[in-house]
Amino acid sequence: MGGAYLANVVMTMGQRLNVAFVIPTQESAIEVGAVVRWTDAGGVGIQFDGLRARDTWALGKYIEQLGK
Repeated sequence: MGGAYLANVVMTMGQRLNVAFVIPTQESAIEVGAVVRWTDAGGVGIQFDGLRARDTWALGKYIEQLGK
């Protein structure tokens, strides 16, 4: 909920970025600022700066649905 792994991306620790992504249960993209928290040979781990309440709810419902 608080971040994502971006595969095949090279960035530096602490780098700030804006990301947008779509989940199948929502029409509009989720847009959020983020910061690179860790890197490895395959990509980077980013931490979201803060999702809007409706995006947090939608993402939570989508992840819950994946577990069923």
